[in-house]
Amino acid sequence: MLGIEFKGKNVKDAIDAGLAELGCNKEDAVIRIVNEGSTGLFGLMGAKPAIVLISVEKSKRDIKTAVNTQVDQNKVCKKAKLFLSELLNKINVKISRIETSFKDDIININISTEDGNFIIGKNGQTLDSLEYLVQIIVNKELNSKLKIDLECENYRKKQKDKLKILTDKAIDYVNRTGKTYRFEPMSAKERKIIHLYLKDNHFVESFSEGDGILRKVGIKPAKSTKTI
Repeated sequence: MLGIEFKGKNVKDAIDAGLAELGCNKEDAVIRIVNEGSTGLFGLMGAKPAIVLISVEKSKRDIKTAVNTQVDQNKVCKKAKLFLSELLNKINVKISRIETSFKDDIININISTEDGNFIIGKNGQTLDSLEYLVQIIVNKELNSKLKIDLECENYRKKQKDKLKILTDKAIDYVNRTGKTYRFEPMSAKERKIIHLYLKDNHFVESFSEGDGILRKVGIKPAKSTKTI
């Protein structure tokens, strides 16, 4: 995997933001410091962000996956389904069906319901929150860490397809003009989709900048020194 650029107020912030966005631990990543940044005059004028390149080391990721597949798949899927069912029932959400499956180190959960808009929420924020809660519960007593991929009424798939279309348009803009393109602020999950979509593109490269809810993805021409 080619390195993805991340920026922060300092090196630590840039690394932490990148690892969170890529969903990996420091020991599973290859990190290269491009620029340590500077605070500028009196911490105001001429300040420059720290820049790091982060890529996931495949061998370590595969080892981690092999460990997680030793988990009792039926047990963790049942635990995730039970917690989610009880939670949604308590808030009077009508559920038609909850399906679970286990692949690699991910528990995939698909909710079928008439209250899809309520579960998904604005820009998928409610769905993201539910996903986070299920992940905490499932991993509470496990030595390894499993991830949750929560889907409802094909929202994730539609969003991924939409982001890929927008990214293709951004790539065309960057290739035509040679200028950087910046998306509107989006969630870490959405930023990760764009980063992974572009990871093997040798003509453009992605980066993230900004803090909190204002964090966004940018696309710029690839450096001529980029390894192919």
